Amino acid sequence: MSATYAPSASIASTPGKAGPARLAFLLLFPGFFFYQTLIGMGVMGAFVGGYFSVVSIGLLPPLACMYYLAIRASGYRIASTDLQFGFFLFYFFLVVAINAAFGADPTIVKTHLLSILYFINIYLIFKHSDFSERKTIATTLASLLLMSATVFFFSRDGSFQPGQFGDPTSPDSVATYQELARSYVLTFVTVICFTRVLAARLVLYAIAAAALFLNGARSELVAALSLFPMIELYRAKHWLPFLYLVLLVSGLASIDPKFLATHFPESRVWELFNLSQSSSASARHELTEHALRTIADNPVLGAYASYPPGGYSHNILSAWVDLGLFGFVYMLFMLGRTTVVLCSRGWLARPRSGQFLLAWSLICISLLLLVTAKTFDDMFTGAAMGAYANYRNTRRPPGSRR
Repeated sequence: MSATYAPSASIASTPGKAGPARLAFLLLFPGFFFYQTLIGMGVMGAFVGGYFSVVSIGLLPPLACMYYLAIRASGYRIASTDLQFGFFLFYFFLVVAINAAFGADPTIVKTHLLSILYFINIYLIFKHSDFSERKTIATTLASLLLMSATVFFFSRDGSFQPGQFGDPTSPDSVATYQELARSYVLTFVTVICFTRVLAARLVLYAIAAAALFLNGARSELVAALSLFPMIELYRAKHWLPFLYLVLLVSGLASIDPKFLATHFPESRVWELFNLSQSSSASARHELTEHALRTIADNPVLGAYASYPPGGYSHNILSAWVDLGLFGFVYMLFMLGRTTVVLCSRGWLARPRSGQFLLAWSLICISLLLLVTAKTFDDMFTGAAMGAYANYRNTRRPPGSRR
């Protein structure tokens, strides 16, 4: 019988790679989920604030050391993907620094500086983690199942909101449902992309779909659902299992939403079926129109922080507003080039690669969220670029630029 999880050539042979990246992933994503759940339930106080920024600052030195050791072991050859993404981060930082010097809103400046930090950490984590390694598989799978069990057990009326059913002592530090969904989806993707047995994947699909439904983060739910047929198409040795999945999804889609709504009345997912009545959709439409007006008035340089904190456009137009035309075009080029390379070189390659599937899944999620729901500094972009660098690393001989 074939192995449940896909083995791969180790990418952790370079000194300093595997351990710090694996630990950092567990701390930043499953760790964030469990920490926020506990403070939302009132089990403990927010002893490290909102967790993510504090932990990210603490993780930067070991991750930077890991990257330095990897560079030194490769003869100080810097991968082209590192240079490409590094240039984007440098330009991003330069824009923030210049505008901060001229009095830009300090709240937005702080948010963007933290975004740059998150980009660096997440890129390094996904570039240097071997998610096919057995120890990593065991920890990520256990984390995913425990996160799912937490969502199922503590949901009320079809909704998982720790801050609502608990009594948090630090309510201002409780994460939003989108932040919890981000941790869940990133953990799910790292597991499902290396799962070879169809039956195991189908079980994980069902668990993830149910958990994200209860979580209520619509964008992340749609992103995860869109991965299921792509993963099966890539993994299928013949078309029959893929056809079964299509029939299953079609059957689920035919269920009357009103029937489910009576059993899960608090779920925010129902707004997807009537966006015209969704306050969130209306607000995002207004923010997009504001971004378009800002771009029309400032087509070249944009207008950094020209909106109140939180009043950003929930799509990639936010890059044009904050980074100007050059930043917007460069980001499109970077993501577009990555997508084209993956599409042209990975889909028909043999043997099947979990590293490719992870990079492809993350770039698809990133593009979908950037078009529909998230700002240009969304963390999925850093994860996608890191996973792409990881995949390129496994395809090139040692010592080559990649």
